[in-house]
Parts: sequence; C-alpha cells; structure tokens
Amino acid sequence: MIAQQESIAFSGNIPANYDNYLGPLFFEPFALEVAARIRPLQPAALLEIACGTGRVTRHLPSNLPAGADIVATDINPEMLAYAQKMMPEGNSIIWDIADAVSLPYRNESFDCILSQFGVMFYSDRPQAYAEALRTLKPGGTFVFTVWDTLRFNPAARMADSTLAHFFPVDTPAFFKIPFSCNEDHLIRYELALAGFKDIKVERLPLTGYADTAENAAKGLLEGTPAHTAIVGRDEALLPLIQAELARELADAFGSTSLRVPLQALLVTAKR
Repeated sequence: MIAQQESIAFSGNIPANYDNYLGPLFFEPFALEVAARIRPLQPAALLEIACGTGRVTRHLPSNLPAGADIVATDINPEMLAYAQKMMPEGNSIIWDIADAVSLPYRNESFDCILSQFGVMFYSDRPQAYAEALRTLKPGGTFVFTVWDTLRFNPAARMADSTLAHFFPVDTPAFFKIPFSCNEDHLIRYELALAGFKDIKVERLPLTGYADTAENAAKGLLEGTPAHTAIVGRDEALLPLIQAELARELADAFGSTSLRVPLQALLVTAKR
C-alpha cells in the first residue's frame, strides 16, 4: 500500500521491471525470510497489506496451514493485477484493492497481518496501525518489514547519489522515502499508541542478487517511481543515468552475478 501519488507512479512498465529486476535484488530474500517467520504462527486467516507484485504472496500457501484464508491487498490496481497474474494456478487467494488506513474488513477477522516494505508509504501510519489492530483477532500478530537506512543498503544509496549527480537541483527524492522509517523508538511508540504489545524490532541483514549490473540499474531506475521523475525532467538522460549507475554497481559488486548487502527491520507486534 502506498500513498496515492506514489500509487499512480507505480504504473505502466514499472510493475514488471520492479518484479523482474528489483525482485531478486531487494525483495525475494526478505520474502523468503518473512514467510518462514510466519509459518510457526500457523494462521488460519492472513491479511497481506501492500502485496505489491506478490513476492511474499507467492510463498504464503506453502507456509500456511492447508485451507488457510489468504487475502492479499494493495492500493495500486496495476501492482495487484501483476501479483495475481504471477501466482501459480489453483491458489485460492482473495485479491482486494484496499487502503491500509481504512481496511474494508470486520473487526477481529485475521490471525496475522503482514506488510513487506509497505509501512514506509502509509499516508497515516498511526491510523493504519489502528486499523491493523482492529482487524486482528485477540492474540493475533502484526508482522512487517521496513528498510534500514541507505547506509546499510548500498545499491539504493548508489542510485540516490547518481540521481543527485545528474539532477543537483530538484533531485528526484524517491529513494529517500523507502529508507526513512527505521527509528526503533518511533516504531515502538506508534505501535504501542495504537494498542499493540509485545513489540519486537530485529535488524535483519541479508543479501540480494542480480544477474548483471545493467539489470540491477534497470530495476532501480525503471522499476520504481524514479523512472517517472527522470522522464518528467529529461527523458534523454535516462540511458546515461542507467549506464553510470550500472558502472558504479559493477565497480562495487562485479558486472555479473552480483551479491548486494541489504538490511531491513523485521517488526512483530501482538494484539
């Protein structure tokens, strides 16, 4: 789930580029980890908020009890449609367009609520947390991930600095947003304010993968709203920016079979 202006920006070819190139680089390592963490909870009913292109969603059926109800949501219809298209046939997932700050579900509907890298984009985090609490059953678990700072996520840091080099004035700010919600005390405070308890925050270092530096750069610049920002300023610069970013990534991690350090916060809280 993302704020409305970002939802509009995640359109066109962005969902496919996001999944194909950013998926293995940023999201798949955490998708596997989060699904494995949810497995011991054995929820009979799970709500995923901000499912995006379905990186976590694809792993849920094999990690949940047989017959578990899974509802996957996103505010962006194009991302949700892509996620649905990418799911193997025969799954019984319910797909809904929904806003985290106003969930269209009854009180105490779910044993677990999950959001991978969506919380940073919520238009009103305290309200979204209150909605998660409302729709969780007593004793239910809220699980989400947020990115740690750019310091611990060098590929995104390189993308941000490359944009600043080409656009020193009116720099596209997209990479600042996903990496701006990582203060432990604020996370704990807002969750406690909503009524959650037993709040745990764990820093999780993992490793992302890209087959080539060029594809990593393509994901970072054409799989995010950075693409919209670049095209809106000077479309002719896109291949130059992408080539420069690919060079920097290759210098740091190699030109092929890149292994890129990642770090995020894994948060769990109980109703």
